[in-house]
Amino acid sequence: MSIIVKSSNENVISLPIWLMRNLSLSDGEELKILIDGKILRLSSLDQFLALRGSLSDDEQFDTGIEFIDKAWDSWKTQVSA
Repeated sequence: MSIIVKSSNENVISLPIWLMRNLSLSDGEELKILIDGKILRLSSLDQFLALRGSLSDDEQFDTGIEFIDKAWDSWKTQVSA
């Protein structure tokens, strides 16, 4: 299997339909992306966020989520003219 990588200014990763079917993904679905060297790992954002409920008594998990929220907010760039 080979996939051609293209750059874009959008916060969107486009996948071939055959790959989306194999991964049971649908258009518009939000994923958590992890980059490990040259490996791109995808996981369902809903599954990741569901951990917040099951780990509600875990202070370290809450601290980690708050860190991710702050990092996400600071990463978003404003649209320039």
